[in-house]
Amino acid sequence: MGRLASFLIGMKARQAAAPFERAVADVRASQEALLGRMMERNRNTEYGRTYGFAAIDSLAEYARRVPVVDYEDLRPWIDRETRGEKNILTAEDPVLFAQTSGTTGKPKFIPVTPTCRESGGLTVWLHYARRDHPGIFKGKILTIVSPAIEGYTEGNLPFGSTSGMVVKEMPAVVQSAYAVPYEAFEIEDYEAKYYALLRCGLASNVSLLATANPSSILMLAEMSDRHADRLIRDIRDGSLSEEFETAPEIRSALAPRLQPDADRSRALESMRQQRGRLVPADYWPDLAMLGCWKGGTVGTYIRKLEDWYNPDSRGMVPVRDMGYLASEARMSVPVSDRGSGGVLTVHANVFELVPAEDIEERPDDHDSWRYLPAAEVEVGKEYFVFISTTGGLYRYDINDVVEVVDRYRTAPVVEFRRKGRGMTNLTGEKLSVNQLIEGINAAAEALSVGVAHFRAEPDLQQSRYVLKIEPSAPVEPDRRRQLLAGIDRELSRLNIEYEAKRKSGRLRPPVLQIMREGWYERGKQQLVAEGKRLFQAKTILLDAKQGYRPEPHEVEAEETLG
Repeated sequence: MGRLASFLIGMKARQAAAPFERAVADVRASQEALLGRMMERNRNTEYGRTYGFAAIDSLAEYARRVPVVDYEDLRPWIDRETRGEKNILTAEDPVLFAQTSGTTGKPKFIPVTPTCRESGGLTVWLHYARRDHPGIFKGKILTIVSPAIEGYTEGNLPFGSTSGMVVKEMPAVVQSAYAVPYEAFEIEDYEAKYYALLRCGLASNVSLLATANPSSILMLAEMSDRHADRLIRDIRDGSLSEEFETAPEIRSALAPRLQPDADRSRALESMRQQRGRLVPADYWPDLAMLGCWKGGTVGTYIRKLEDWYNPDSRGMVPVRDMGYLASEARMSVPVSDRGSGGVLTVHANVFELVPAEDIEERPDDHDSWRYLPAAEVEVGKEYFVFISTTGGLYRYDINDVVEVVDRYRTAPVVEFRRKGRGMTNLTGEKLSVNQLIEGINAAAEALSVGVAHFRAEPDLQQSRYVLKIEPSAPVEPDRRRQLLAGIDRELSRLNIEYEAKRKSGRLRPPVLQIMREGWYERGKQQLVAEGKRLFQAKTILLDAKQGYRPEPHEVEAEETLG
């Protein structure tokens, strides 16, 4: 990395970390102050007038006046913003809408304001990463982001990826620190996109590789070996293989980074011959850190990375969690490599946390839940998260469960545990039970297949879903395969994140198990025998806590895609 680029990134990171450090020094005071600024700034918005922002002077008063909401509650308000109406949720106009999957077939559009972007979550993360690993700026940075702009709303406002927008809008001197130019992220075909990332990345000395999902880091390593012949040839010739579909304008934008390099090509070929395969530990010897999620359901990927980034067992490259983040907001910043915990972003968002047992034991009794400010949570306990952002999400139920594992200064350090009620998340797809029900019903109806009972179980080891279905009548083998393919298509239609993860290969094809007649009733009887009351012995269709449980004696037939 050039000295100027390294200096600029380091300076920006230090500046971004300063308000974070001030906030964590006194969480109670900083959260009250942040809420006060949010209420004052947005008191004359339609939402602010509706719920009396002008009269709110404390977190307690905020909780009394403003309702807890989910996205569907806010959809009418946000829809007005997407049409270009102003002063609805925030006095600031949104500059972008982050698009993500909703619990129904309609995607969510999360408003992003200038103030949201000023909080600098990733830049704060870089500050602490560089503090502990100065070598991360020795070479190039390689990251993977989604396109900044994926389309426009009815009001001609852009929607897309906030991380993509950050990369796209970087000054040229800062972009020079990155191994891959932004344009590569706009390649639509996943295989072609990852190939372009590798084509640029293998020609560089990468010292920091960071992207949220570890499955993407694993995919890069596997693809580099699978396409080694093409990559080595392209680096020698200064080309980008025509075997991958890439738009001409993107090829032109990448061309300056595709200079012929015979020496690098020979070195890569030598590495492959000596080891018998091409691995990152050899071609990126100065790699100082990996940044990716480490907890939740993705932890199994970290162990798989060892084979590529520590093949000789001499010591794994340090791995730091990217933090608890979603399209709605960045909610934590890890300040060490230990575990997957991150410090709540109390400088940027207002948090309320409800003990997990309150919601799990009384899911419909909202008034009995205890909404605790960030200053009052206890280490060792699990909580559901409710967040208020400067983008206009007020007391927003994000349906996530975190555990408080430590404190940094006075701020909670949290680890993401699982999605909450009726939702699972193997690779970032955030599949909801509503989508599952609609997808299975639609696919079955199209084939005139009767479904008596079903359940989906996330298979963490294989990164796939096992769909257990008890039909109301026998189903022929051809129709079973058609049913599985139909469910996969319907879930892709209903959930844009599921579709993206399936296309990229991060989420493997689902498995269909046809269960024997009476499977559901036998399961219910077993629960009663274990002490459940009859009304409690009901099938949970989708549960983040419950992984795949093999039931070989109950399986009549099994189908896979492929």
